[in-house]
Amino acid sequence: MAKTIFRGFEVNKKANDVVFLQLNKTFQNEPEEEIVEDVPVYEGPSIEDLKKEAEDFKIEWEKEKEQMFAEARAAADKIIKEAENAAFDEVKRQTDEAQVVSQKAKDEAKKIIAEAEASAKAIISDAQSNQASVNREGYQEGFSRGREEGYKEGELEVKRLITRLQTIITKTMDRRQEILSETEQQIVDLVLLMTRKVVKVISENQRNVVVSNVVHALRKVKGRGDVIIRVNLADVGMTTEHTKNFISTAENIKNITVVEDSTVDQGGCIIETDFGAVDAKIASQLNELEQKILEISPIKTKIKTGNI
Repeated sequence: MAKTIFRGFEVNKKANDVVFLQLNKTFQNEPEEEIVEDVPVYEGPSIEDLKKEAEDFKIEWEKEKEQMFAEARAAADKIIKEAENAAFDEVKRQTDEAQVVSQKAKDEAKKIIAEAEASAKAIISDAQSNQASVNREGYQEGFSRGREEGYKEGELEVKRLITRLQTIITKTMDRRQEILSETEQQIVDLVLLMTRKVVKVISENQRNVVVSNVVHALRKVKGRGDVIIRVNLADVGMTTEHTKNFISTAENIKNITVVEDSTVDQGGCIIETDFGAVDAKIASQLNELEQKILEISPIKTKIKTGNI
């Protein structure tokens, strides 16, 4: 049996003896196989074709944009027209209602006056009948109790009836005055309400309202130099576009600055100078108009304030 374990002194090593061990795995790096990929050749459109396509797209976009603007302007004009028609239809409807209210008040007043006149006639007739009856009774009784006593009783009865008649007439006239006052108050309130609605529709839909207001306000300005115009945010663009026209229209004004002011209603403005300010807001002009309406009103009414 072959010996598998040896000690150190038992091994005789020869100089020329070389032992090669057979390895199961090779530790040398295997050469990598180089993979060459095919680069595709570009066969798309050229730079000139891309430039031409971009230019055509730009031209087509400009056409579409112009068409969109035209459609938007047409839609805006249609909305403004419909708003104006609706506003004036509302004014006509409320005017008709005011006429109906006024006519009802007049009819009621006539009815009350007619009833009062009929009642007064009945009272007068009754008084005359009673007076005749009292006179007859007094005359007949006068023979026994004295003519003077009977006459006094008849006179007192007549005075009582006259006092009652005067009371009825006074109450009738007071009621008539109340009806007229209530009717006038309703008509004034209705007129002011319609005015506010119409002014609101016009000032919000007609952009040139602010230009007209600025021109009228500048005519009231006294002074020279710079002017500040305060307008609503929606009117800043329109006002800025017309600054040169404002300068040429107004006298002694060198420079105009347009400033946005949230307290100013659309369509109105405030003009500020070194010498003071001119209030041309829509709300201020409406308040002035309401005061003038009240001044010419024969019966004093109270304004019911409201936002425009």
